[in-house]
Amino acid sequence: MDIQGLVKNLHPLEVRIIRHYTLQDELTIEKVEAELGFKSGNGNQALSWLSSKGLVREVRRETHIFYELTDLGRQWKEQGTPEERLLKLLKEKSGMKLPEIASALGIENKDVGSAFGALSKAGLLAMDEAKRVVLAAAADILDNGLPAKGEIAEKMALLRRLLEKAAAAEGGILAETALTEAEKAAMAGVAKKRGASDAAFRILERETVVFAFTEAHPELAKALEAAGITGDEIGSLTPDLLASGAWKGASFRSYNVKVPPSRLLVGRSNPYAKFLEDVKDKLVSLGFEEFDGSLVETEFWNSDALFMHQFHSAR
Repeated sequence: MDIQGLVKNLHPLEVRIIRHYTLQDELTIEKVEAELGFKSGNGNQALSWLSSKGLVREVRRETHIFYELTDLGRQWKEQGTPEERLLKLLKEKSGMKLPEIASALGIENKDVGSAFGALSKAGLLAMDEAKRVVLAAAADILDNGLPAKGEIAEKMALLRRLLEKAAAAEGGILAETALTEAEKAAMAGVAKKRGASDAAFRILERETVVFAFTEAHPELAKALEAAGITGDEIGSLTPDLLASGAWKGASFRSYNVKVPPSRLLVGRSNPYAKFLEDVKDKLVSLGFEEFDGSLVETEFWNSDALFMHQFHSAR
C-alpha cells in the first residue's frame, strides 16, 4: 500500500478519524459524529471513503430496537387509555351498554369490547341481566381511572408511565435498552412493527455497522503526524480569508490533479430540428432573406393540421 500517496489524498474527515482513534478502537457512524463533532451524514461519508481505500473493514452489524409513540399513543397519553376512560366513566355513571359507552367516549366498539374483556377478566367490571356494564362490587377505582390495587393496576400504571416517558422523549422514541424487563413486557402488548395505526407504539429496527481499522492504520497515522496533517487544513481560499488575512497563518490541502473529472452530460440536437436548420441555411445561401411574420409561419397547416403536439421541436 502506497502510504505516502494516501497521505496526500485523504480528506480532512478521514484524517481526523485516523488520528483520533487507535487500531483497537471500534467505529460506528454515531460514535464518530458524536465524538468528533461531525455534521449529520459526514460520519457515514468518511467511513465509506476509508472502507473503499481499504483502511477500515466491517466487523459486524448490530440491530437495535426502538419504540416510537404513534398518534394513537399521543391520544392515549392526553385523554387516557380505553381502560382508564372506561373505568372513569363507569365510576361516574355505572350501568351502560357497550354501544352507549362507545358513543359517550367517542371510540370504536371493538376498542370498548377489548377494554371490557380485559377489565372483566381482572374482576373490575361485570355485565348485569340487562346487558349493561357495571362496576364489580370489589372494584376500587381512583379518580384518574386507575385501579387502586391488583395486577391490572400495575399493568395500567406501567403503561401510563411508558406513554408519559415517550411523550417527553425526543421524537417520541424510546430505546429498548432503556426499558426495564417489566416495561418491555408491557410494551409487547401495545407495540406493532407493521400496521401500527391501531397501536400505541410503532416498532423500529435500526442497524448499526461496526468498523475497525486494518493493519495499515499505525503506519498511516505516523505518516500523517510526520507530515503535520491534522485534518483542519483549509480546502478552498474564500474572499473572507483574503479580506481578513487569516490565510497567512493557515495550512491548505494539496490538490490531486490525477482525479478524473466528473462526466459531462451534454444535450443532443433533435434530428428534425437540425434538418430544418440545414434547409434554412441552404435557402439563405441562395439569396433568400429570413424574417418572421404570419405570412411565413402558417402555424395551423404546418402544426395543428398535422396533429403535431405542443412541445414538438419543429414548433
